[in-house]
Amino acid sequence: MLTNEVNLLEELDNVSKLHLLERDEIDQIMIGFAKRITTALRIERLSVWIFNKERDAIVSMGEFDKTSKKFNKDRLLYKADYPNYFATLEENKILVANDVFYDKFTRELGEDYLKKHDVRSLMDVPIRIAGQVVGVMCFEKCGVQKLFTPEEQSFGLSLAIVFASNLEARQRRAYQALLEKTLEEKEVLIKEINHRVKNNFSILISLMRLSKERGNTQDAKTIFTEYEQRIHSMLKIQDLLYQTKNYTEVNISDYLNELVIEFKKANLGIADSIESNIAKKNTLVPTKAAIHLGLIVSEIFLNSIKYALPITPNYQFVIDLNINEREGNIELKIGDNGLGFDFEEHIKKDTLGLPLIKDLTESIDAETRFPVIKNAIYLLNLNLKKLS
Repeated sequence: MLTNEVNLLEELDNVSKLHLLERDEIDQIMIGFAKRITTALRIERLSVWIFNKERDAIVSMGEFDKTSKKFNKDRLLYKADYPNYFATLEENKILVANDVFYDKFTRELGEDYLKKHDVRSLMDVPIRIAGQVVGVMCFEKCGVQKLFTPEEQSFGLSLAIVFASNLEARQRRAYQALLEKTLEEKEVLIKEINHRVKNNFSILISLMRLSKERGNTQDAKTIFTEYEQRIHSMLKIQDLLYQTKNYTEVNISDYLNELVIEFKKANLGIADSIESNIAKKNTLVPTKAAIHLGLIVSEIFLNSIKYALPITPNYQFVIDLNINEREGNIELKIGDNGLGFDFEEHIKKDTLGLPLIKDLTESIDAETRFPVIKNAIYLLNLNLKKLS
């Protein structure tokens, strides 16, 4: 029988506020709530358990013991250990056991739970949302047996219904917060994509202007072929961003491997002469820096097949990437087995390719060793922290 120390409407109102509170506040509300309910029902323990995501266990949202005055949470009871009890929760509106050690649905809880807490009688009310059991509210009498009256059972059912309603409200708030976060991320993403597209077009326009001012090639086919390669180096960035769902950084190993594949596809006649030794690591670099690196590699390759390939027996083009994760450094070696040339002397001729390579290496703060006579290899050292 319910005592006069509890007001049903007041307690239901207290429970109805839970969805508006933070976790620490909920704990305090539950402790106060449990103190009054255990007194009103003349029981020693009140607890609330919620199914985990996998639904193979219930996790205590709060366990209050009136005798010890202790409040615990986050303990687990596994379905595999108590199959009959869990099945009963799914099938019944309420489980009442006047003697837990003789009830066929609760006696399996004996050693691990009932004896540990000296529970003799219980009333467990499943918490349901949209017809599915999401947890259970447990009212437990310790030391001696207790007969839970119809009035007390009705009271327990009412509490469980209101509690379920507020769990559902908290769930809706969580989904709403997630939706709002997703929308914010989408807006940021759209801005980022817009910025990247504008930046890529700016790079292409700058290249075209440089080509017009400095280029000495009048052959339209050659010009279009070179720009096709440059554009492909930028498109590969977009492909990788889409595949990984990372819209700000690119795996440099994957990116350079994609460029090598593209070089071979576009130049089938020398595909076997294009070699690569690229460290396979999950090293991410900002997209802007990756685009500049891609243009550097592409520009070196275009210059190589234009000038070194026609005059180099057993021509080989090489791209090597070494990554020192401990030091945060990248070493990139690019070039061919040709005769080499004096980079600093040739850059004075003011053509497009070499000044572009030098500008791009400076833009990403790369320590660069340029080709010299008898050595046609570019060696770039980059500090990952300095890339932007």
